[in-house]
Amino acid sequence: MIDIADRPEIAPELRLVPHAFRRTFGRPAAGVWYAPGVLNLLGGALKVHAKWGAIVAGDRRDDGLLELVSVNRPTERALLPSGDVPAWAAPLSGSSGGATLMCSIDLPQGSGLSAGEALRTAVALALRDLTGTPDVCDEGLLHPPEVDEGALHRFLVVDTRVRRPEPQVERAYVYEGGDLGAALTAYHRAQDPDPEQDAVVEAALAAGARGASMLLDPPGRPAVALVDADLVPAVKKAITKAVQIPPRYLTIAPSRLSTEALR
Repeated sequence: MIDIADRPEIAPELRLVPHAFRRTFGRPAAGVWYAPGVLNLLGGALKVHAKWGAIVAGDRRDDGLLELVSVNRPTERALLPSGDVPAWAAPLSGSSGGATLMCSIDLPQGSGLSAGEALRTAVALALRDLTGTPDVCDEGLLHPPEVDEGALHRFLVVDTRVRRPEPQVERAYVYEGGDLGAALTAYHRAQDPDPEQDAVVEAALAAGARGASMLLDPPGRPAVALVDADLVPAVKKAITKAVQIPPRYLTIAPSRLSTEALR
């Protein structure tokens, strides 16, 4: 059997992680698993999957421990369960299971696409297949809702680069359908945003965004705007002028296939 790392029909980014696993442990990985980053809108009432996310490769181990290594931080290893977990593996601190996994995450923590959630999901998929752990990744998900903004609109995710240790407390908000742009703005108005998030939202709305809101993705203070595709450059320019630190931007084209609603 050809090692996953050497199979040309597999996407390069999926071959990279098993290659790192083989280089580190001297043996081929038994599999590779991917989970997308998740844009949690309206407090998680609407989830939009992005192409950036988490990839893990690895194999089973017989001692019941979960060994985790990062492609980006190879010296910061984790062996779970343990009380000493490096920051990159913190989203997995409550995990366990007999496997050795090499992990790669495309997204900075707190950037708005829930990097920790993507990593937890990819690891859960790996443990399901390697150890038979029940798959709870899709529990509570329904079919995509009637939200299809089509090819003429974009979700502009704004990583303000602001990181704060204090948690943001979400206030109750019920999404009852209707215009998504208006709902995003209403959600934002119902919350207690960081000043940097508020500056992003107000600048986006002033530049013609259909709606905008803060995002909850600790320790970051990101935001998102629903923008007509042809206005994306203008909205980016307005946001950059309104804040102190130049943000990082990700643009997602929404579709029925990329959205899932929670119960």
